[in-house]
Order: sequence, then C-alpha cells, then structure tokens
Amino acid sequence: MVLNRFNILVFLQILLIALVGLLMTFSLRAEFLKMTTLGLIVLWVGQILFLNVYMNRIHRDVSKFMEGMRSQDTTLYFNEQMAGPYYASLYKSFNEITRNFRLVRIEKEVENQFFREALKQSASGLMAVTEKGELRLVNDAALQILGIQSLKAMQDLEDLYPDLARWIRQGDPGNSQLKIQVGARHSQLALKSKLMYLEGKPVSIISILDISREMDWQEVEAWQKLIRVINHEITNSVVPLHLLSSSLHDLFHVGTRKLLPEELDQDIVDRCVLGLETLIKRSKSLSEFVNSYNSFTDVVEADCALVSVSRTFQHIESLMADELSQAGIELKSEVIPADLQLLVDEKLLEQTLINLVKNSIFALAGVKDPLIQCKAYVMNKAVSLDVSDNGHGIPEEIQEHIFTPFFTTRKEGSGIGLSLARQVMQMHKGSIRVNSREGEGTTFTLSF
Repeated sequence: MVLNRFNILVFLQILLIALVGLLMTFSLRAEFLKMTTLGLIVLWVGQILFLNVYMNRIHRDVSKFMEGMRSQDTTLYFNEQMAGPYYASLYKSFNEITRNFRLVRIEKEVENQFFREALKQSASGLMAVTEKGELRLVNDAALQILGIQSLKAMQDLEDLYPDLARWIRQGDPGNSQLKIQVGARHSQLALKSKLMYLEGKPVSIISILDISREMDWQEVEAWQKLIRVINHEITNSVVPLHLLSSSLHDLFHVGTRKLLPEELDQDIVDRCVLGLETLIKRSKSLSEFVNSYNSFTDVVEADCALVSVSRTFQHIESLMADELSQAGIELKSEVIPADLQLLVDEKLLEQTLINLVKNSIFALAGVKDPLIQCKAYVMNKAVSLDVSDNGHGIPEEIQEHIFTPFFTTRKEGSGIGLSLARQVMQMHKGSIRVNSREGEGTTFTLSF
C-alpha cells in the first residue's frame, strides 16, 4: 500500500513537471506571456526541488530504517503525527515492522532463556563444538560428570581426557561408550553426537551420560543369574548323588548293623553296581559342568589382525560340512563387498561363528528345506555379520536369558556358547544381538 502511494505520488510529480515544462515551452514563444513564463519557470524549478527533497527524505528514512534493522535496534521510532500526509503511511509501516521485530526478538529471548535453563537443569551433560574445535556450550551436568569446575577450550579437555577429546574431534555422529578416570574412580560414559547447523555453520552437539551405576547393576544382575544357574546345576547333581549314596549305604546295613559278607546276595550286588554306575554318570556330568565353567572364565585376550571375512566364511563351511551334510542343511554365505576385511582375532571369531551355526543346526531339526545363511555387510560405518536360519525360533520369554552363562534349553548343551560369543564381542568392543520369532527363524548379528 505504501509502495503504491509512493509510486503514484512520484508519478504525479513527474507528470506535473513534464506538463509545466510543456506549458513553459509554449509560453516562451509568446512574448505577451512573459510573466506567465516566469511563473511557470518558478513553478517548474519548485516542483523539481520538491521532488528532490521528497526523494532525499524517503532515501534518508529508508536508510535509517534499514540501518536500524541491520543493527537490530528495536527502539527505532518514526513520528507519524509530525510526518505529514505523504510520510504518515510510510512511517506507520516502519513502526509496525519495528514493533513486530521487537516482539519476535522478545519471544526469541524468552525461548533462549527457557533453553538455557533447560540445559542447566538437564541431567545429561551437553557440549557444543564447532568444526574448528571451538567450545560453544558446556552445561553444568557435563562439568559435574567430568569432575571439573570449568571448561573453556578443547585444549583443556585434551589435557584432562585425551580419549574423549579425540572422540569429539573425529566428529562421527552416532553412539559410543568410553571409560575415563575421574579422580579416584572409573566412569563409563555413554556418548552421542549429532551434527546441527547454527547460523549456517556446522556444530556438533555432544551428549554425555555417566552410566557407571547402570553398568554396575547390570554386572550384579549377571552375577546373580550366574550364581542361580550354578546353584541349580550343582543342586541337580549333588542332591541325587547324596540320596543315591545313602541308598547304597543302606544296602549294606540292617538298622545300625553292618551286613556280613555271607549275608550279601546277588540282588544287593546288582543294585550296588547300578548305583555306582549312576554315581559315575552324575559325577561325570558335574565334572563336565566345571570344565565348561573353566572354559568360560579362561578366555584369552584377543590377538587382532586383518582378516578376510570371505575366507573366514569358507573356513566355517569347510569345518561344518560333514555335520551340515548329515543334517541335510544348506549353508549359504554372502560378503558385501567381496574383499571386506575385519581387524579381529580370527580364532575367536571362528569359534563364535561355529557356535552360532551349531545353534542353528539344532534349531532346524525337523524343519522342511532347512537353510543357514551367513552374511557380512557394512552399515552406518560398522561391519555386521549375520547368522540366520529358518528354524523353530526362540520363544520370546527366554530370549533375555540366552546370553546368561550355562543357560540352555538343550539336554546336551553346556549353555556357554552364546555367553562366550558375547564375551568375544566385548573383547572386540562390539556387540551381539538376536532377532527371533517363534516358528519363523532366528538371526544373530555380530556388529564390529
């Protein structure tokens, strides 16, 4: 509206100047119109001066307004009452824009105050780091987790916690965990990074959470589960051994009197032999359990080297060929890309894959067209190995227990295969997870 009025006014002024100019040209030819000509000249010059003053004032006011917007001056005000009819609409529009800008700025400041307070009260540590390594934000929770009073530069963090600073500088978005020494205690940190843009510049938002207590509690729960399993296994062996030993003892006694050799008959001997055979069998089972426990606790440290995943899969196919053939199971493998390599302990990786394939063989008993698939691929900058089958699947109610040491649903199983697999993955700073549906099949995923 203001622009239309401005255009109309300028157009009328130019039109009048042109009209007066034409009249002035006509009057100059008539000698009897000398006074008229003089008046037209004065009017023509006056119109030009008025247009010039008008344009200069418009230019000055617009420049003043734009400079105020550039400097974010929300106190800028144009007096509409003193503006006159030509400038009142323009000044009114300027004031409305300034007022709206002031309201937006107030709302933005309120939001900033809210977010500052939210960051201050957050239990998660938060840091904002630019691509040049400059710290834009460190909240109180982050300082408390790191056990420091203040943090002004990345160099300070580099001096205190070089591993954490190195992780932040890498700038890889995603989740990770890191153990640091804070004073006299060890802290397990859960880290998450997300790249955002602030004023057109990339900024990494780092969240830091101390999960030491959660990790401790998980460890306690794991030990409790282990103790329950050990207690169950030992009780199942020791109690029958005790009862059977007592029965064998009673065969050779009548009350408190010990039987004489001539009082022993063939029935007593046969029952004694059967009992001893049972004792041997149960004690052997208990011995095997102890050996399984030793193999679980005596896992050596990982000796890592670059390993071809394709070659590892070929080894597994070769080692398991007879067992797979006897069970009538087909094993397929796929590696994407074909030259994919891993920095791992090859023996531990093969041991883990063999355990997973054996579990699949057990799960495929009685299944039509049994199939095991081993697949390796790269996703989200991590290498994943899948061992899948189309077997019976794992019941949902026991899936949370399958990684518990000595937990097994197989009569001949030791219950340490999946526990060892998880231990091996932890050695490689990786993870193992299961996705299974009863009646549809199971997939174990090793992520490095």
